[in-house]
Amino acid sequence: IRRVILHVLDFFRSSVNQFGILREYKHRPSYDPDVHVKPDDLANYPVNPPISRPPIQPPPWPFSNMSKYLLMNWFHTGGNLKSEGEVTRLAQEVISAPGFQPGDLAGFNTNLENKTLDNASRAPGYGNPFLGDDWHEVSVEISIPVPVKGSAPQLFQIPGLHYRSIVEVIKATFGAKSALPFHLSPFKRIHVGPLGQETRIYDEVYTSEAFEEAHDKLQKQPMEPGCTLERVISGLMFWSDSTHLTNFGTASVWPLYMYYGNLSKYIRAKPNSGACHHMAFIPSVSYSFDMQIYLT
Repeated sequence: IRRVILHVLDFFRSSVNQFGILREYKHRPSYDPDVHVKPDDLANYPVNPPISRPPIQPPPWPFSNMSKYLLMNWFHTGGNLKSEGEVTRLAQEVISAPGFQPGDLAGFNTNLENKTLDNASRAPGYGNPFLGDDWHEVSVEISIPVPVKGSAPQLFQIPGLHYRSIVEVIKATFGAKSALPFHLSPFKRIHVGPLGQETRIYDEVYTSEAFEEAHDKLQKQPMEPGCTLERVISGLMFWSDSTHLTNFGTASVWPLYMYYGNLSKYIRAKPNSGACHHMAFIPSVSYSFDMQIYLT
């Protein structure tokens, strides 16, 4: 019996915006990710009007502001083991630090935080900078040809390759709020001219023919038994280059980065977007490895 599989497309075309641009979907999207794009993502200058705040009451005399008054009030009350030098260090190195956020100290308890430090120091792998965040360390076996005809290549172990699982990183990314502006449904971006002529615009990974073909091929595959989840393509893009760590010396690393093509290039290219994911750090060949080859 001849069987015919019929694939029904849920074709969708948006209206033309003020710039004369529309979107054409072969499969109707489940949502529009651009509603999650903030004005700050589209400009490098402040876009929100200044917020009017109620006037602040002047601090107690003779202090110039409330922060100085509160710090000095803490210094002169409570225990008598606080020194002027330690209070100055607290103000300059802690409170004035760029990463200090007062809201992070809500419910702070010194005894509890000390226990956290003690437990961390006893954990396996303590002191390893790659501990946690799903980092793994393995050795890689490479084959080196020898300058002797008919001889088999020699195998060498290169230790210290640190990497993260691609699948685990994808799961973590798509489960976070940072994935809200991801385009999961590819589309054609089309400009409509004054006389109605249409011109295809190629500007993003998710508006390319390759992304649309991959998405369409995935929709035609049989569904997993009992699964009703939306099936989408995760557009992975990888880069790698050598990075010099210091102004002096030869310390360097060779990282491997991953970006998502589902995210607009205008957001992805911003240094503070958090769009870059470190996937691996490739070790350099050491002097001992060079000596192994030489002595062989």
